[in-house]
Amino acid sequence: MESPPGGSHGQGGVSPSPEAVRRLREMALRDRQEGDEPDLPDDQLRSNDQLQEDEMLALEAIYGDKLDIFDEKSVPRSFQIHVHCEIPDGFSVSAELLQGVDDYPNSRFFHTFSVEHLAPISLTCLMPPSYPSHHSPYFTLGVQWLDSVKISFLCHMLDSIWAQQSGQEVVFEWVQWLQSSTLSHLGFDDGIVIRQPDDSMTDPVDVRLDREILSVDDVVQRLINYNEEQCQEAFLNGLHVCMICFSDYKGIDFIKLPCGHYFCRNCMETYSRMHVKEGSVMKLVCPDNKCGGFVPPNLLKSLLGEVDFERWERLILQRTLDSMADVAYCPRCQTACLEDEDNAQCSKCLFSFCTRCRDRRHVGERCLTPEEKLLSLEEREKVRKLCKGYAGSSNLADEIRSIKEILRSSVPCPHCGTAISRVSGCDHMRCRNCNKSFCYGCRKPLNPTHTSEQCRRDYEKLTEKLDTAGSIKELVRKLKLGVCKPHPCPSCHQITYKLGNNNHVFCEACRVHHCAQCRKVVRKSSEHYGPRGCKQHTVNPDIAKTRPKKKDDSQLASL
Repeated sequence: MESPPGGSHGQGGVSPSPEAVRRLREMALRDRQEGDEPDLPDDQLRSNDQLQEDEMLALEAIYGDKLDIFDEKSVPRSFQIHVHCEIPDGFSVSAELLQGVDDYPNSRFFHTFSVEHLAPISLTCLMPPSYPSHHSPYFTLGVQWLDSVKISFLCHMLDSIWAQQSGQEVVFEWVQWLQSSTLSHLGFDDGIVIRQPDDSMTDPVDVRLDREILSVDDVVQRLINYNEEQCQEAFLNGLHVCMICFSDYKGIDFIKLPCGHYFCRNCMETYSRMHVKEGSVMKLVCPDNKCGGFVPPNLLKSLLGEVDFERWERLILQRTLDSMADVAYCPRCQTACLEDEDNAQCSKCLFSFCTRCRDRRHVGERCLTPEEKLLSLEEREKVRKLCKGYAGSSNLADEIRSIKEILRSSVPCPHCGTAISRVSGCDHMRCRNCNKSFCYGCRKPLNPTHTSEQCRRDYEKLTEKLDTAGSIKELVRKLKLGVCKPHPCPSCHQITYKLGNNNHVFCEACRVHHCAQCRKVVRKSSEHYGPRGCKQHTVNPDIAKTRPKKKDDSQLASL
């Protein structure tokens, strides 16, 4: 609605109502015609006018932007005050809503939510010439969250306050009572209850209520919106501490995330640019350690600027494509392609390739294993050496070295074939390409019944591994001689071996040192081994009994 000419809008969330002023003027005119409005001498009228002017000045000084004066020069004077009820912490609103279902079309349930601010009560007043000496101000009350009967109770209470102090200025008393006693008078000390209208109720309704007919759903939505607006306004005007730099700033200098946490703009800009610069865009979430909520793209755009935001978009797209199991990259132009039964076609260069070996598409042919591909490349390398000036010689040599390194230090993922290399830890591996788990020892997918004992690597499996330095062959030779004995690691239970008489064993799987004699983890050798601890060098009695007394070099060589 538009305010009347000369009126002003307050910041209480409710606009002045011309309809309410019109109704008040009709009430005053009717009372004058019926004789309820007395005719007063001029000196009494001048006294009342001065008292009204003084009261208006006092109300304007006390309530400020909560007071809307419709027309300062008009007589009689009319205005509206937005009264904010005092509510305790944890104040709740319970609304009775309808939820129609097949068997119960008119079923009802209560929706309860907490608020920190209630929509104000609109008190619209008109001061007749006989106020305050003989007649009270004409008024209307408007409350969004009360029904007509309860608003009528409030109107009768304002009449009783005037009756107790007739002949005195009463508007300030009305506002104070509405602000502090409305909820307790209606029995809403802990929270208000909004119910569906009951058509069977016949309680009288006061004509002075100024209430727009709204459904319960609309009332609930208005209360929620008003509470959010007031909380945001209070946040912007208050001082807060940034939990990154621990400095105090006004709320207008903070960035508030959807999760509810807020940090100063300078810290959020630095935090966002750092992750984009380092490429760790998947970690660009709420800086709170226990949250991890997302940061909206429109907010990131304002924090990063155009250039960094475009880089963030590219990185997010790249990470998303990398996490998709059916996306492969063209080996020629590195364009993302959709995989279809181990084959894909690049939309940019139109190259059709096998997603397993990344070579040309070979329908009906068995895909090359890495070992077979290495042999093929080595043959091509031999041809290159015979043909001088071969243009692709450098790339071919690099590819051969790369495949050799992959075969030597990695195993293929059983799900997607990506080469995986273990640096440390147990056999439980997760492929970064397809995000699926498998066992590094047996190279099989993990399932709920899989145990580490099913894939322990004994010396027969060790002999099948590639070993250019001959260390595994030496270990197998010592196993056959009985020089070393298998011992499970106390940390990860991986099978390790005691070499000779040395009880100090190192687990390659979890990178932990332990003692073969007491089967405990060794933190410091100088503290664990000694007169009061374990002996670092002891002969295993079982091995000593089974060891041959004499073996010459020829016998060792045959083994």
